[in-house]
Amino acid sequence: MRWYSLVQEVLSMEQMIYFIQNGLTKTNSPKRIVIIGGGISGLVSASLLKEAGHQVTIIEANRRIGGRIYTKREPFLDYQYTELGAMRIPSIHHLTFALINKYNLQVNEFINSTPNDIIYVNNVLTNQQIYDSNPDILNYPVNQDEKGKTATELLISAIGPVIEFINQDPQKNWDIIIEKYDQYSMENFLRYNPVGKSLSTGAIDMIKTIVGIEGFPELAFTAILREVIVLLTPNLKLYEITGGTDFLVRAFLPQLRNNIILNERVVKITQEATKVTIYAENEVLTKQNQYECDYVISTIPYSLFNFVDVSPFNSISYNKWKVIRELHYADSTKIAIQFRTKFWEKLSLFGGKLTTDLPIKFSYFPSHDFGYETGVLLASYTWEDDAAIWENMRNNTRIDKALANLSIIFGDIVYEEFLVGYSQSWTQFSFAGGAFVMYKPNQQRELGPFIRTPEGRIHFGGSHASSTPGWIQGAIEAGIRTAYEVNHL
Repeated sequence: MRWYSLVQEVLSMEQMIYFIQNGLTKTNSPKRIVIIGGGISGLVSASLLKEAGHQVTIIEANRRIGGRIYTKREPFLDYQYTELGAMRIPSIHHLTFALINKYNLQVNEFINSTPNDIIYVNNVLTNQQIYDSNPDILNYPVNQDEKGKTATELLISAIGPVIEFINQDPQKNWDIIIEKYDQYSMENFLRYNPVGKSLSTGAIDMIKTIVGIEGFPELAFTAILREVIVLLTPNLKLYEITGGTDFLVRAFLPQLRNNIILNERVVKITQEATKVTIYAENEVLTKQNQYECDYVISTIPYSLFNFVDVSPFNSISYNKWKVIRELHYADSTKIAIQFRTKFWEKLSLFGGKLTTDLPIKFSYFPSHDFGYETGVLLASYTWEDDAAIWENMRNNTRIDKALANLSIIFGDIVYEEFLVGYSQSWTQFSFAGGAFVMYKPNQQRELGPFIRTPEGRIHFGGSHASSTPGWIQGAIEAGIRTAYEVNHL
């Protein structure tokens, strides 16, 4: 069953970029449109539809807009900040860069890795350059024919044939791969490889730790493959918006400020033949408001849409209810710590990361403000099971544990230079319902065709309803698609 190219069959990348730059066709029949959710997908939809001549209202439960674009500036000192959500933009994400260019925002390279990256695994402290020349230094119990190969080389040896097949004709061949292999988890695919040589447990363990899938190897092979392909793209560069990703969110405010309602959570939607009524509860004043409109665009995660009462029930199809109830959202936790001095720069760590099998898993050194005295280190970035172990801790406990992990590698300087920290669990965050969609086995094949389909007068956006879930690119794509759908009704 086809699903992956559903959007592209309607709108090409060129068309979507054109709409970002020039807008949609001006409407001859203005409509009243309520957009649920003030993340980037909802903002893109609202901007395009307002410009096309429609009356738009964004209802956002949070006290801020931006969704999973969340640049945290407090409690950090000296104008420093961290990205609790989206933090890097692949150079191949052309929609994101079209939007960045539209608003004349500046970017700088997000230095994802360097030869000096620190690796601390199996009680072995080394760096990326040494590991690349001698992967066996980490003492993983790999098979004889797997010795001398890095985690990336082992991974490519296992999934290379699949990547090559997809690259021959991505639009067609992705669907074939999903049909054939969506029942596999990533771990089972590597262990019982249906297209090539299977890997040993030790090799799989090294891939999980070094590549960064240790928290969710039981999730769908096809879903993880999509992420891996991005990161394995030849000559790929990653970027960040200079000064903070929230500059992209703020860019919409001059146009949309008067169209946004904050602190209101949608609790009920009533669909009728000619209109829709939205019932929202004000999170601050604890009172209910009603909004009548012609169409609704919901951009909130399906995990939160679960709690919206839709009437009549059968105005949403069985398959869409299945999507709403079952689509899997992965957890993610970040812990950011500000230090009085950037002690890591004295170790020639300018950007790049620390990879470890300690609970913090990945740390990222800032790719900006080199030489500036203070700095905010993303001390821990974890996903799914690796993130879950942090969830039962208070903020201060997370920071203490992260400092303890960092001290194993850097010594007491992490305590001496500590200023302040902050942490974020996206599953515990009541406005998110999880960090990003990461499908379970069989979900792309079974749920994929119905994730983006409208139901009556309700249309569905958000990055989860795109070909690139979990990235700003996907949210923009879904925002353009839903705006186009409603504008052409």
